[in-house]
Amino acid sequence: MVGHASYDYSGESAIVTGSTKGIGRGIAEGLADAGANIVVNSRTEADVTAVAEDLDDRSEGDVIGVTADMGNPDDIEALVKTAIDAFSEIDLLVNNAAVWPREASLVNASLEDWDFAMDVNVRAQYYASKLVAAHMIEEDIAGSIVNHTSQTGDRRAGRRGLYGISKTSINGLTWRMAHELAEHGIRMNAISTDLTETYQVHYEAEMAAEDDPERTPDDILREWGEARPIGRMGQPEDLANAVMYLASDKASYVVGAILRVSGGGNLE
Repeated sequence: MVGHASYDYSGESAIVTGSTKGIGRGIAEGLADAGANIVVNSRTEADVTAVAEDLDDRSEGDVIGVTADMGNPDDIEALVKTAIDAFSEIDLLVNNAAVWPREASLVNASLEDWDFAMDVNVRAQYYASKLVAAHMIEEDIAGSIVNHTSQTGDRRAGRRGLYGISKTSINGLTWRMAHELAEHGIRMNAISTDLTETYQVHYEAEMAAEDDPERTPDDILREWGEARPIGRMGQPEDLANAVMYLASDKASYVVGAILRVSGGGNLE
């Protein structure tokens, strides 16, 4: 690789939603290693407690856990309030929490499926951003908000109907809210993922292996990674690095951007 980068987030405070596993945990780990104060979040109290304790041990900053269902606006309000009470100010919000609707067909999906996807994947990102941005404006914090979108949000076809629609919505939210917040010195951007090694991807590989007994889940994961233009599957660390770049002073002129961290998968 050409050049080497490191990040120092000492004294900075961040909320990372959906951060007890997968990409969210990778982002929280990256910030912890960079010395940030972090609020870890998920819907499961035991997971939140365990991950917060683990990250607190490895970080020079303080790490706390807040159990909150991002589909519930009251929980989002409590999450943001707890974070502000704990750290006095929030410098970074990472809107990572998301759900994968099981129904692939838009024709067969129910209104309940629609509400589930949009409440967690879109409304929660908007509402958390609204609350944190209001705090940043009031306290004159030149903060950063990073949304999590996906290459499915760029597609005009494909099987991930509701999920793709939700991520297209996040692209629009990022552009429009970034424009409004920029005059306050608050930078909103987004990371866009393709195939990243997470629990969800492992689950899909297991399902694929059931339909093709001659291949193991590991075989399928390897093939999926090799099919990427860069020849490997993404790792949560890749997304953590992207978030830390976008939130850092090195990206001080980057506003309303969607950084595609996909190994070239978005090009196909």
